[in-house]
Amino acid sequence: EQTSKKVYVVPIQDVIDLGIPGLVTRAINLAETDNASLIIFDIDTFGGRVDAATQIKDAISSTEIETIAFINRRAISAGSLISLSCDQIYMTGGATIGATSVVDMSGSKQSEKSQSYMREEMAATAEKSGKNPDIARGMVDEELSFEYLVVEGDTLQVDDIEGRKEGKLITLTTELALKYGIADGKGENIEEVLSSLKIEDYEIVIVGEN
Repeated sequence: EQTSKKVYVVPIQDVIDLGIPGLVTRAINLAETDNASLIIFDIDTFGGRVDAATQIKDAISSTEIETIAFINRRAISAGSLISLSCDQIYMTGGATIGATSVVDMSGSKQSEKSQSYMREEMAATAEKSGKNPDIARGMVDEELSFEYLVVEGDTLQVDDIEGRKEGKLITLTTELALKYGIADGKGENIEEVLSSLKIEDYEIVIVGEN
């Protein structure tokens, strides 16, 4: 009798380019065919293309399988949109999430249209997974500022997030992400994440690029 849970692990590392949505879609299809219990995205990226990140977000949002973003050091820019689209976010100690500036290939800031698209995309994605949309918007928009946030029904005075002030994008460390409910837990490796999720008996399938 097969009792061990199948856990699919998909690395999203380095630059997010148009090859990664294909990898993610293939991994999700394999996991669905294989009746996997969980898909963990092992994320370490400074970001990349917004269109690629949006395709990845759509693919992750469309599966019924539980999805976990394991931020293994950093999920910056487009990486934070992908992380927020997962059901839960786990981070290693000393990791960071945020700073979703929308820049083009030459590094110059994109138009207000792309900024506002990304801002609302981030907010909607955060809300869908029960996370604070104001923090998500502040990861994109340095003009937003706030002093208080409601996290799980409690109003918290925010004095420890640099990007809450105008002129700065929000980036959260692991501790702040946990405090403000953006991250659900922490672990140094996939085994620790699985153990926090109370999954003891499992088989890991790593889906790499072809």
